[in-house]
Amino acid sequence: MRWVAGGLRRRVGHRGSALLFFAVLDLVYCYSLLSPSKQARDSDTLKFLAAVLPLWVWAVAWGAVGVVCLRQAFRRRDRVAFAAAIGIKMAWGLVSLGGWLVGGVDRGYVSAAVWLVFAGFVGIIASWPEPPHGWKERAWTQPSE
Repeated sequence: MRWVAGGLRRRVGHRGSALLFFAVLDLVYCYSLLSPSKQARDSDTLKFLAAVLPLWVWAVAWGAVGVVCLRQAFRRRDRVAFAAAIGIKMAWGLVSLGGWLVGGVDRGYVSAAVWLVFAGFVGIIASWPEPPHGWKERAWTQPSE
């Protein structure tokens, strides 16, 4: 399994690896919005979010960002993917904050804090350059024993 991860890291680099992580997260979130459980549908949070935009629209947005992250993980130019990943997480966080402030969503501030801080973290990762050894190359080689 280690050789698979190493080969993938050489192929996509550190930034691409982060984008693959975001792609999985965003696509799973998309799926969760397309088929929420009855308990989730009955929650104040999803009711508020569905009042802002239908859940299928939210799902399409999350899915589109996931696909963009997946595609750009294998490309040198990945700014659009990072911007999209930041944008969807900020939108979700701000809507959650609004739900807490004006929509009666109990503990909406927790979701807002998680997603807004995560958007900031994505921004930090977006500012990191690939290691100086070049794209698609291993930045560090384990010394032979």
